[in-house]
Amino acid sequence: MNKKLYVFIGKSRFVMHELHYVLCKRSLEYLKASEDSLNRGLYDVSGVLAQISAELSIKATILFLGYSFPETHEIRKLLSILSSLTLRDEIQNFVKSRRGELILLENARTRGQYLSYGLDREDAEVCLNIAKEIINLMKKIWGNKWCSD
Repeated sequence: MNKKLYVFIGKSRFVMHELHYVLCKRSLEYLKASEDSLNRGLYDVSGVLAQISAELSIKATILFLGYSFPETHEIRKLLSILSSLTLRDEIQNFVKSRRGELILLENARTRGQYLSYGLDREDAEVCLNIAKEIINLMKKIWGNKWCSD
């Protein structure tokens, strides 16, 4: 018998093994869009897209491991949950050593969308680079099953 595992997000139901792959691909699309926005001088947009990219890659990884993720945008909270599932020391060390950058990335969504003081080029670059580091950490967890080459 072939059982399907479902994850519920709001009122929507998704087949778990499909959703982790979809979120992984989307995280890479948002990362590319963040890079493009940075190159075009759209720093607020770049920071927001980097935050979304990092968030989706972590959520995809939690699903990949067979767990549901909480409905939060907090990168450090998601990484904390992930560290309870795998690579505990490595993820915790990453969070400790990149605390400032992770806080900037978490705040990029609010600053880039709603606040009068948005993100400058340096902020956007930090957001993009830390998102890339997070994705590289997620790739390590996925191994050869990562959603792209």
